[in-house]
Amino acid sequence: MSEQLIEEQIKAELSGDMQKNALDFAAFLQANDFSPKRNDEDDAWNIFYKETNIVFVKITREKNELAIVLNSCDFDGGNPADNDLKEFAWSWVVFCPQGCGAPTICEMSRKRVTIFGKDYENICIASYEFFNPDTHELEIIKKLMIMLIKQVC
Repeated sequence: MSEQLIEEQIKAELSGDMQKNALDFAAFLQANDFSPKRNDEDDAWNIFYKETNIVFVKITREKNELAIVLNSCDFDGGNPADNDLKEFAWSWVVFCPQGCGAPTICEMSRKRVTIFGKDYENICIASYEFFNPDTHELEIIKKLMIMLIKQVC
């Protein structure tokens, strides 16, 4: 596939509110020095901050779907004052084997992690998977991404 911008794929494959939210997300990426790199093997985007792959994004026309997957991160950065952010993060944790659909817990799952002061067992290698986030959810995802780059970069 030729060099393509993530915005081009969003405009070509998404519609309505999902396209609007996805374009807002793409603008956030650009404004915060994230670098989307096309991943032709997975028909998706790897989002880098500096040299670190932070997020995996998949855009699917058939489902009018935007999927945002935050790569493995414990988010053990303490207990932020933003209760909405904590509750949102806790409610979206992906447990292995639910994430990829495997019938058993895989060797890549992290057996025990702490996310904003709360302990979890058998968390998927990708702690969070968001599908078709609305405007409010997208704002919280952005906050999580900013927290993530401060932790790992």
